[in-house]
Amino acid sequence: MSTSTDQLIPLAEVNVREQRWPSPVWLIPLTALLVGFWLLFQIWYAKGPEIVVQFTSAEGIISGKTEVRFKAVTVGKVKELKLSDDLKYIEAAIELNKEIGQHLGSDARFWVVKPNINRSGVSGLTTLFSGTYIGMDPGSNTDDLSFYQGEERPPVIAPSESGRRFFLLSDSLGSMDIGAPVFYKQLQVGEVIDYKLLPEQDQVRLEVFIRDPYYDFVRTTTRFWNASGAEFKMSAAGAEFRMESLTSLLVGGVAFETPKAIGAGEISAADAEFVLYKNFAAIQEKQFTQKLYYVMYFNGSVRGLAVGAPVEFQGIPLGKVENIDLKMDMKSQEIRIPVLVSIQPQRFDENISKDAAQAMMSKLVSKGLRARMETASLLTGQKLVTLSMEKDPPPAEIIATQFYSEFPTIGSALDDLPLLATEIMGSLQETLDGVKKLVNSGKLDKAVDSLNGVLSEAEQAVRAAKKVLETVDKQTLPTVTQEMSKTLQKLQGSLSHIDRLTAQNSPTQYQLQEMLEEVTAASRSVRTLAETLQRQPSALIRGKQGE
Repeated sequence: MSTSTDQLIPLAEVNVREQRWPSPVWLIPLTALLVGFWLLFQIWYAKGPEIVVQFTSAEGIISGKTEVRFKAVTVGKVKELKLSDDLKYIEAAIELNKEIGQHLGSDARFWVVKPNINRSGVSGLTTLFSGTYIGMDPGSNTDDLSFYQGEERPPVIAPSESGRRFFLLSDSLGSMDIGAPVFYKQLQVGEVIDYKLLPEQDQVRLEVFIRDPYYDFVRTTTRFWNASGAEFKMSAAGAEFRMESLTSLLVGGVAFETPKAIGAGEISAADAEFVLYKNFAAIQEKQFTQKLYYVMYFNGSVRGLAVGAPVEFQGIPLGKVENIDLKMDMKSQEIRIPVLVSIQPQRFDENISKDAAQAMMSKLVSKGLRARMETASLLTGQKLVTLSMEKDPPPAEIIATQFYSEFPTIGSALDDLPLLATEIMGSLQETLDGVKKLVNSGKLDKAVDSLNGVLSEAEQAVRAAKKVLETVDKQTLPTVTQEMSKTLQKLQGSLSHIDRLTAQNSPTQYQLQEMLEEVTAASRSVRTLAETLQRQPSALIRGKQGE
């Protein structure tokens, strides 16, 4: 029997070699890692900028839910809300898409869109179903910021709409509001998109947007006016009614036009400033740059004269009343009412300079130019200042003072009425006194007696003449006798009529006495009128006031 060692089979020799390449198994985690990096890169590449927008309130804004939209397309989302350090504002951290981030500028605007009803219309109704969102305007430049101030109200015009913006300066806002229409030849061509108070100029600046291609009608000489409401004008040519549209009547509006008398300038550049006139009639007037200021002192009351009242020369406006004040000299206790007026000398000559205008006004005053206060309307009692050339006025000149030169004035026709009434009353009183003196002196009775004596003697002469005529041959002077007889009869009848008129207690004397009494009563009435007008010069228009 053989042993087990004799049956062992020798093993083959094994050659061990070193592996130089990783196992294909590692391709699985490597692929997963690459996919992860790719996803991270895509997220980083697609991620937009993160900004902070400050609002006064977070009403309707929800962190992680409220979207940011541009032209109704979602371009971002609110990530976080927090209070500002001073607790006055809400700061919303917003993450925007990369596409909109590339167009984000430093002039970008953000506002909260929610249901809103105002004079200009109804907006944001879609948010009743989709919820409040934040609207944005990416701006026009590429200088992006990380912090923005949110707008309190949304703009009316989409910023990307083709058109131009212009600025209008006005003394007051009036009935204007955002969304008020802008008209050209009664066609709506734009809207009011914003307004702002300029404290340094004490004016309101309105921003208007005019769409393409209508902005080409805005020239350098174009004039804008407030088209709110309606204008009604009555003149010798008839009644004129003007209204741009029913919308402007309800919510206000602006209209513009280039007056033909001025001439069309070149097309205005964007962001140009214009003056907003108060109505259509104001844009038709020539605009002058030269103004001369004078202070005037009028005798009596200035009731009815208001700031803005016109200053006219023969019915043509020259300026207006700028201010009415009350001054008292503490030393003399004299109270005066200075009326400050502005006059446009270019009404006389468009090319006149300011120095030449002052010299011209001085020459006109030396020739008799004076200012007086007149009543513009008897119905309302409104007054105005008129300049007129007076005949032989007292010498006067423009007096230079510390602030404004003093312009000479004269009284109005109403002021001269009491003096005129007094003079009439004096003349009438003198006449009445003379009549009374004649009646009371007895000379009238003596004259009547003398006339009666003359009539008696004339009657005796007539009778004697009749006797002489009876003795004359009727055949010799038949014609002469008849004519003389007729003449004598007529003369006798006239003398009898005069005798009846001059007889004692005759109707003539009674009527004369009544006339004298009526004239005396009229004299008393004129005296009462004169005394009333001296105390109350305006009583002729307003009636006698209670004392």
